[in-house]
Amino acid sequence: MAQGYDRPVAFHSTISIAEATLEAPEEEQIDLRPLISPAELVQLMEDASPQVIDIRNPSAIRPLFSYAAGHVPGSINVPYGDWRKLWADPLSIPAENDLTDFIRAAGLTRDRPVVIVHSSAAKGNFGSAAWVYWLLKTAGFEQLAILNGGIRSWKASGQELSTDPTPIVPSFEVATLNTSWLATHEDVDAVLAGQSEAQLLDARPLQQIARDASLHGSFTMDATSLITGEDGQAGEVLDIFMRVKAADLTWEFGDVITYCNNGALAAVDWFMASEIAGIPNVRVYGHSLSARNRRITALR
Repeated sequence: MAQGYDRPVAFHSTISIAEATLEAPEEEQIDLRPLISPAELVQLMEDASPQVIDIRNPSAIRPLFSYAAGHVPGSINVPYGDWRKLWADPLSIPAENDLTDFIRAAGLTRDRPVVIVHSSAAKGNFGSAAWVYWLLKTAGFEQLAILNGGIRSWKASGQELSTDPTPIVPSFEVATLNTSWLATHEDVDAVLAGQSEAQLLDARPLQQIARDASLHGSFTMDATSLITGEDGQAGEVLDIFMRVKAADLTWEFGDVITYCNNGALAAVDWFMASEIAGIPNVRVYGHSLSARNRRITALR
């Protein structure tokens, strides 16, 4: 165990935390697809004891946004806003210590599959789930999936909903930051200065680009065009693959760095290219444009 991490930390005060135990039985690695259906999640819950994370608000007014109004039985609530706080500093990426504290407080371990559930209220909600998936992958998690269509698809398939909150048992996991899928300010600066041959990929829709222009030399691939349902449901894998490969850039050329305003749409482009289409060397500019602008202001 790493020095300085002999105790789990508490998550935010709205979460009930049960007593943790140091040793947990090892779980067998499974072949988990990055996008799974409600039926596949049901089977997974029977076979592999997954960690299901609901990233909605604890108790929003609209039921679709609310964990308390009904969630996948046994799922824990770790709201998307809490994940975003890890990237609050516009100047630097999260430290491994901070990632470790957060993951421990959320009770997550790398030896069990993790499935992410979003609100499915709009296309952008898939971006929230993709961002959490990407962040966990950079923290060393490998068995990851998103419930395609989120909580709405779970309900539409006739599955049971629970209103009983699931207590979080803090873990003793240690995060190890893997930068294979992460691009920093310095990486993007190098591209813009002509010191790197990586390709920049703007994941924003055209109406956002019209308000705030793309970084110089960028290609574009509107992330929302890869999500076929207004409820944030992705289409068929083959269709996604064809759309990604048809984008106006050379994937085989080398590194591709995706970005948007806050990272969520960039995570969609990354998820579809890296996890669905199997294209290597795709990275997310974690801070993206919003933090980039704040960084420029802070450094003046």
